[in-house]
Amino acid sequence: MAVTDQIPLRAQGETRPGEQPWALVDVSLLGLTIAASSDMLLRFGPAQTLSWLMCYGLTLLRIGMIFPHFLALAGRNRIVFAYPFLCLSSVLWSTAPSESLVGGIQLLMTCLIATFLGWRYSLTLILRALAVILSLGAALSLLHWATGIFPWPVFTRAGGLAGIFSHKSMLGLRVLIAALTILALWLMPTRTISRRSKLWLLPAMAMVLMALALSQSATALLLLPAMAYVLFFLCRDRTPPLVIVLLFVGAMVIFAIAPLVLTLLGFDPITFVLNAVGKDATLTGRTEIWKVAGEVIGAHPVLGVGFGAFWKAEEFSVLRLATQHAGAITSSSFHNFALEILVSTGPLGLLAVAGLIGTGLSRLATLHSRTGSVAAAIGIVLMLTLVATSFLGPALYRGHDFAMVLVVMLVVSAQEDLRAAHAAIGRGRAG
Repeated sequence: MAVTDQIPLRAQGETRPGEQPWALVDVSLLGLTIAASSDMLLRFGPAQTLSWLMCYGLTLLRIGMIFPHFLALAGRNRIVFAYPFLCLSSVLWSTAPSESLVGGIQLLMTCLIATFLGWRYSLTLILRALAVILSLGAALSLLHWATGIFPWPVFTRAGGLAGIFSHKSMLGLRVLIAALTILALWLMPTRTISRRSKLWLLPAMAMVLMALALSQSATALLLLPAMAYVLFFLCRDRTPPLVIVLLFVGAMVIFAIAPLVLTLLGFDPITFVLNAVGKDATLTGRTEIWKVAGEVIGAHPVLGVGFGAFWKAEEFSVLRLATQHAGAITSSSFHNFALEILVSTGPLGLLAVAGLIGTGLSRLATLHSRTGSVAAAIGIVLMLTLVATSFLGPALYRGHDFAMVLVVMLVVSAQEDLRAAHAAIGRGRAG
């Protein structure tokens, strides 16, 4: 029996001082934040902007109601606010101060919202919300694929289903997160997730996997088996031994035997894989965009050019054209969060985000080692997944961003679950 079956973490619907009548508001805020940050509402006219305005207003209201508690929470999670405050400070040296100011405020509010939600809800409840809302996004995307019900193209210009999202990569990442989360929910004990709820997740998983396949998102398709293996390994006490063996054999075939066979047949393994997933040696122009980022970093190596300033400042107009020529058309981004941060705020910004990620992994690993929590295990997997995908996409460096919201919620909620576990152990010893 896992330790987590003996030590209860935070109650799923635990209320804080003055929160009883606001439970419905807080749940709505959680759902709205996940939906808005995942860009599920982006194509629905003003719904995205209105949703964020509601999130801002509700969060500020709720923080005001519990201000002393929130101050203590912010003190325990200072690392969360290091990067937003640095981005706001970059107004002082930014080549586009107004852009840095607006972007910094959005990033700070995003972190405030995610911090409140991570404090308010346990890891398990956040995971359940993720599974439900992202599965709904997959269902609506499949509905659009089957009927063309929405007034925008079903597929992207490069091929692959976009559904209700703006690009196939966005759909791919969201359903990847949903698939991994559903796997984790199935591994949880029935006292946490009922058998009936686990059965309801079967059609959700079917929709999620179908949407993932139709998206043709190479990154998501390659990461799913790898991250699933990490999850099963971390939860090996709850995973049938046969599954572990099959996954290990599969990994050996993929990473050891297959490259050897391809080499013997006269194929270059790397080129073969890239061609199989529709990529070229430049990763769809990403390497050319990264060269532009390298030029900017070389010219501004210490503080960067200011948060978000590269994409607005007139002095970088020629370099922006170079990124567009390389393929940065659908989004103004270097498609690599580390390069994006170095361009904007220099090494200090990258250190702040690395500290946030490291703190999250440390807290989740500590929680998992002390309690055997499946929620902590999937938290580790999701953190690794978000970091991996952010090296190839526009995520984990800006406000209103799904990866940033999820990372901050995991960081804060993991600590609160740890505090609850310590309190439970203390009560047990006292008894």
